[in-house]
Amino acid sequence: MPVDFYSLPVYKHKDEIIKALEENQVIIVESPTGSGKTTQLPLILREAGYDKKGIIGITQPRRIATLNISDFIKKQIGDDKSYVGYSMRFFDTTTAETRIKVMTDGILLQEVKADSTLSRYSVIMVDEAHERSLNIDFILGLLKEITEVRRDLKIIISSATINASSFSSFFSSAPVISISGKVYDVDVRYKSMILEKGREDEYFLKIKKIVDEAIQENPGDILIFLPGEKEIKDLVLMLESSKERKRYQVYPLYGRLSREDQARVFEETKKGKTKIVVSTNIAETSITIDGITTVIDSGLARINYYNQNNFTSALVTTLISRASADQRKGRAGRTKEGRCYRLYSKDNYNARKEYSEEEILHSDLAEVVLRMSELGIYNYESFPFITRPSSRALESAVSTLLEIGAIDERRMLTQIGQMMIKFPLLPRLSRVIVEAVYNYPKVLDDVLVAVSFLSTKQPYALPVGEEAEARSMHEAFQDSRFGDFIGMRRLYGKYTSLEKREDKENFAKHYYLDIQTMDEIVHIHAQLSELISAEGIPLAGGGSIKEYFCCLISGLRQFVARRDSTSYAYRTAGADNIFIHPGSSWFRTMPDYIIAGEIVRTTKLYARTVSPIEKSWIMEVYPLFFEKKEKKKEKKKDRDEKNKAADEDYKKYEMKKSGKKMLPVIPFEDLKSIEARSSERFYLKTGSLVFNNPVKFSKIDMYLSLLKTGSKKQIKGSMSASDKDFYKMLSSLFYVLKGKKGALIYSLTGSEDRYALRPVQSLEEAASETLETLYDAVEYIQKSDKKKKNMIYDCIAKIENALGLR
Repeated sequence: MPVDFYSLPVYKHKDEIIKALEENQVIIVESPTGSGKTTQLPLILREAGYDKKGIIGITQPRRIATLNISDFIKKQIGDDKSYVGYSMRFFDTTTAETRIKVMTDGILLQEVKADSTLSRYSVIMVDEAHERSLNIDFILGLLKEITEVRRDLKIIISSATINASSFSSFFSSAPVISISGKVYDVDVRYKSMILEKGREDEYFLKIKKIVDEAIQENPGDILIFLPGEKEIKDLVLMLESSKERKRYQVYPLYGRLSREDQARVFEETKKGKTKIVVSTNIAETSITIDGITTVIDSGLARINYYNQNNFTSALVTTLISRASADQRKGRAGRTKEGRCYRLYSKDNYNARKEYSEEEILHSDLAEVVLRMSELGIYNYESFPFITRPSSRALESAVSTLLEIGAIDERRMLTQIGQMMIKFPLLPRLSRVIVEAVYNYPKVLDDVLVAVSFLSTKQPYALPVGEEAEARSMHEAFQDSRFGDFIGMRRLYGKYTSLEKREDKENFAKHYYLDIQTMDEIVHIHAQLSELISAEGIPLAGGGSIKEYFCCLISGLRQFVARRDSTSYAYRTAGADNIFIHPGSSWFRTMPDYIIAGEIVRTTKLYARTVSPIEKSWIMEVYPLFFEKKEKKKEKKKDRDEKNKAADEDYKKYEMKKSGKKMLPVIPFEDLKSIEARSSERFYLKTGSLVFNNPVKFSKIDMYLSLLKTGSKKQIKGSMSASDKDFYKMLSSLFYVLKGKKGALIYSLTGSEDRYALRPVQSLEEAASETLETLYDAVEYIQKSDKKKKNMIYDCIAKIENALGLR
């Protein structure tokens, strides 16, 4: 049924909004999701004549909302030309005639650098301000300063009913217009469930039961909130494979979906079916899907946390706040009485934070600081952030930009920095391009390919049950000498050489590639090429491997690493104990120097997208790497000398190499004496028991108890330590992954007929160590034996999902 837009709650407050905007430079409009504030405020401003005074600009934190809102407003006013347009990174449909411009918040930040007072705009509406993304906070600070010099510029801060008073205080007690939409009662039901690592299928089966219950008891469509893309895909697959699938009309919804696939969630529900949308927090406030009467809320979201000390990041599954939980609940009560299933307890809900932590408190600020210098803002510490970041975070950002040569000691842009800001990329990626422009022009096109790959998710697909085949096909693009960064060039060249769409689709299917990601990589490359051409720079090719990697090193210097001579780990200039991801072909080879596309933090620091590099290349563009290493060695030497005296009183044991590790050889008779000294300076927390002769696991309980492994109930079975039946061991591994208090790892020790049993207390550590063993095990299997390989790869997939590596 068509919506009567004039009956929406926001439109009913039209006169109050316009009057407040006439009397104040800044107003805050607070209203619940679905009340029409995003789509109707621009039309209210148009009716009031603000489109005659300049452009009406609306910022959005997400691309999906930018596209949908632009289309929605266009249809409302019957615009088939360019009165309404949208703009986001690498896409722009606006013209000189555009009067209503919907844009991602990053686009507005780019416009400020060309027009510091936003002179073309009459009104700026910052929508979804309650999300408090890094860009939103930066925009609010800039607008606060702009309004002091442009008194005619009007600002509307549009927020859901979440802490609107904080915006009012920030803008000198700006008035808050609260709009209460029609909200129906929502019956909240708590069903405490835990999304455990390795037991996702059980969790999804419980959700399916709730779906079937809702269909029977509460007619209408269903919205399910899950933390990330992987969980969404798995649940969608389960629902579409179930025997009840004919009753379901299932759609996934997450940021990386194509525009066409995202738009499918708005399709009408077919007769006799229930629409089920499985979404990330995108559907929390950014978009409104009609017909939803049931919400199933996992209570989880996936947030990126940046570590300023070692320049690594981690996607962490976190509990959402009470405010976010209430937003999700409200999606079920827009058109009629609804129901919300919370997959956690009421006590758990009450114990949660009231509001989500602002993104500025856990993000890399290098890009924001670079943009501030571009705008002539050098006193970063006094910039009016609505929430002030830590001084350590700002110092880390400044240090990064100084090191890559983007700013000087006065915090002004260097020549390199001035070129970097022309590209809408992370500073480290734009720095790679600038190095090619200035010093290695013959590899510029190859560098743009690499940057395009690093600007989005990797395209390699690993379908469940077909991982052996997929990895085998991916190997077709690997370079045996120079690794993943050369593989990128090969893959890009093969894909773009195909002209017909059908050929591209067949190619992607054959080589197990995500065609959507491949198309995005091609599009990013095209846009970057246009920006290069606009600068009058020829797009050359044909340079050397050395030149190509010198460019990569210049920007990705935080991910340049040297192998530690005393272990199997790597060190960057800022972090130690980094390991090549076990899935990399370089995991076993371990070159002396590597460069990575990223370093992610799970139970370990893992380098991914890895290529070996030469020491001379690092010396050419990043000699500081070796200076930092020497300083670290000096500090370590001082620490070792201080600790030497403290260690003299303790008995020393012979060290022997076991597999990849050096381990002390402790006679069994000494274990008791070590246990007796546990109240002193140390205690034996974990250890390895290695048997040269077959020993039943059931016979070694006494030794395990000395090693403080936790629950003895975790130890089951009677497998021999010399058992060669790896598949028997693998079946035990699945049991181990379900444990909570302790775990057993069966790891190869360099000999085909000997295994080491290592008890540990941390399940995450167990999974991490076992992952490496499984990748080793694949090497022992014949290529033709795909069934066995897939069995192991299935286990690898479960562990990598648990560790957040997929």
